Amino acid sequence: MRTITEPSREVPVLAEADVVVCGGGPGGFPAAIAAARHGAKTILIERYGFMGGLATAGLVAPILGHTAHESDTPIVQGILKEVTERMHALGCAPSWEESLREWGIRFDAEALKVVIDEMCREAGVEVLLHTLVVDVVREGDSIAAVMVENKSGRQAVVGKVFVDATGDADVAYRAGAPTTHGRAFDSRNQAMGSFFHLAGFGYPDPKRIKELHRLIRDRLREGRFRFYNEGFLNRNAYHTDHTSANMTRAGGDPTSVRDLTRAEMEVRREVWKLVRYLRAEVQGFEDCYVQQTSFQVGPRESRQVVGPYALTGDDIRRGAKFEDAIARGSWWIDIHCPLGKTYPVHLCTAECPEGNSCPYWISQRESMLSREELFPPKGDWYDIPYRCLLSVAVPNLLASGRCISATHEGMAGARVMGTCMAVGQAAGTAAALAVAEGVQPGDVDVSRLQEVLREDGQLV
Repeated sequence: MRTITEPSREVPVLAEADVVVCGGGPGGFPAAIAAARHGAKTILIERYGFMGGLATAGLVAPILGHTAHESDTPIVQGILKEVTERMHALGCAPSWEESLREWGIRFDAEALKVVIDEMCREAGVEVLLHTLVVDVVREGDSIAAVMVENKSGRQAVVGKVFVDATGDADVAYRAGAPTTHGRAFDSRNQAMGSFFHLAGFGYPDPKRIKELHRLIRDRLREGRFRFYNEGFLNRNAYHTDHTSANMTRAGGDPTSVRDLTRAEMEVRREVWKLVRYLRAEVQGFEDCYVQQTSFQVGPRESRQVVGPYALTGDDIRRGAKFEDAIARGSWWIDIHCPLGKTYPVHLCTAECPEGNSCPYWISQRESMLSREELFPPKGDWYDIPYRCLLSVAVPNLLASGRCISATHEGMAGARVMGTCMAVGQAAGTAAALAVAEGVQPGDVDVSRLQEVLREDGQLV
């Protein structure tokens, strides 16, 4: 590959902090809030002009993993509960009690943006929006600073403890820490996808919805569209004046700019093919329109930090409990086809209708799980151990969100937003305790960390 040599330069230090959180998504903003509330000078670095990650930029809804499997028993509270109650006060989410009776927490992405703003401001978090982490400066094994780029140029942010909540383990990767990527077989990650909102039509009654979904399913069988399900009328977000559909799919590597670019364009093309079809051929949808597409295509998986322990699919299935538990999860081994195949392919299971054309499926034929085998026990959950947040190579680094240490199967469950927020709160609390005690995150007393999390309303 042809290269260009950049001249060396002096880079100004923009800020110094105790805790530097890189990424403001579901794994990041709770970390920053928790760290600041526990007395650490905290900076949060976010590449967009708002926080929330895929919950806002990706329009991903609802927030999943807040209750035990097939149960209304809460397994996550703390900052997630507070966020839900604040959105409810704005008329943009159900009450916490109502949300426990639903499969996920429906919400309005715009309300979530302002709620996070308010909580960060109240906690004293310094937020740097429109700022991208581009490199890492190390001193020995530890991170001394992250290099950032924004409209002000190239700058450095110095810290004591760093939380990688980038979703793609960008900080760990640029620090030279070992990471894994997708499944061990071929490093392929789960397929990406985007939510989109449709409006401009009268919402049909349940019988008509079934008919329309069957109509789109017929078009999928014909190969007219590349969706993995027909649910264009589904409502996953809070308000009912539009749909919130989760049906697009694009294979590729979320750490490859070419794959991301292709995925964005493919998804938009498919959404507009659907809208043009509805306008031209489906009665009642003559004036339908795309109210909104997500700000970015949504990765489900990419890099994971290598920690002292990796959460596994077996941990999910048996509802594993750990002495160093710092969060709980209940989502299942939900693997969206890493090859990016669409209808009739849904998930990577023994029942895949196109398994015989997939090298991975063929190689794993004897051990492939059926859909019924992918879940934790009913009414139960699995723990996320603190060891999954640590790096085996960088002592002052903590991972949060969907880049914690996990196998391909383990990440398929731990990636959902309710779990990421619980992990984020734990990561930020651990970072603040490490700074206060003058130790590295790996030396934090986990029993003390658990005690503080419980005092803050978290379920551990």
